[in-house]
Amino acid sequence: MSPLASTPPAPRHERSSDDRPSDEEQSLISEEQGKAPAAHAPSHDLGPRVRRAAYVVCACALYLSIGPSLIIVNRTILRDRKFGYPMAVSGMGLLFSAAVSMVLIHCGCVRREHQSQITLGFCMSNLVPIGGALAATLASGNAVYLYLPVGFIQMLKAFTPTVTLTLLWLTGIEVPTPRVLLTVLGICAGTAIASLGEGSFNILGLGLMLIAEVSEATRLVLTQKLLQNMRFGVIEGQYYMAPVSALWLFSAAAVTELPRARLPHNWRHAISLITGEPLLFVSSAVLGLGVNLCTFLVIKSTNSVTLKVLGTARNAGLVLFSALFYDERITLLEGVGYGISLLAFFGYNYFKIKGL
Repeated sequence: MSPLASTPPAPRHERSSDDRPSDEEQSLISEEQGKAPAAHAPSHDLGPRVRRAAYVVCACALYLSIGPSLIIVNRTILRDRKFGYPMAVSGMGLLFSAAVSMVLIHCGCVRREHQSQITLGFCMSNLVPIGGALAATLASGNAVYLYLPVGFIQMLKAFTPTVTLTLLWLTGIEVPTPRVLLTVLGICAGTAIASLGEGSFNILGLGLMLIAEVSEATRLVLTQKLLQNMRFGVIEGQYYMAPVSALWLFSAAAVTELPRARLPHNWRHAISLITGEPLLFVSSAVLGLGVNLCTFLVIKSTNSVTLKVLGTARNAGLVLFSALFYDERITLLEGVGYGISLLAFFGYNYFKIKGL
């Protein structure tokens, strides 16, 4: 009998509902877990280990670089170039993701595992509300760069677990433990202190950031509650979700942004910007798809906890980047508040992992 066959399975910790990766990521996790480890004789060949380590490092490096690059590009478009149409920018990115996923699927590179289950009723009750939540997240998340500094926005993102946990509790999916509740209160306190210390505080920007976080938490809860028995791959998920979300965004843009864009001076500015700097808009669309792919790669090569830690580190790096390169002033009170939020966030993840 192989030595591996007699090894008892490692103890499994129950993972809370909001710590689970999204459905579009879960398929790879299930696939990886379903593969039985092949028995092999001990070997001193470090080649596979080195390749594995290199794969993990590359996946994490891409995740840490592409996300901030997208934020910087979108900020440049919306704020520096004064292209004040965040819904249109988000919609163009989703159209690109939809086009790429359709090409990959219809060329046979990716299979549609759930094609038989995608009915009109399923789309109306599942994809439409989730696509709407995703559209609201992208639109408000882009619009907030018109009103708040990049660094402060990253600080506010530490508040996301609070919103998600609140929605999970309201929908009856999960009841937080006292320790988790304590860390959530710590996140709230840290975010409040950071907000008080922000020199360029803007009510509209704060409201948009709150909408973005509530929309993202809603998307996660709906995805978990409605699609819990379907595990989409990232390309298949984009194939179904991106067109729906794009439709939401362009419908809203037609009402809120198009009338303003059709004014003669705004129209000339928008057209001249798109034709004069097309690579800026192409970069935004490509990076938007890249964020989804890199998230998928990190989950595949590590786990969802690593993804959360990397996301927090990425946000902290953007805070420093904005202070150094955008001359955004970070006050002492703001820094203290963000530090409290970070400590509470790591405590939140620790208690969730341990089930405490």
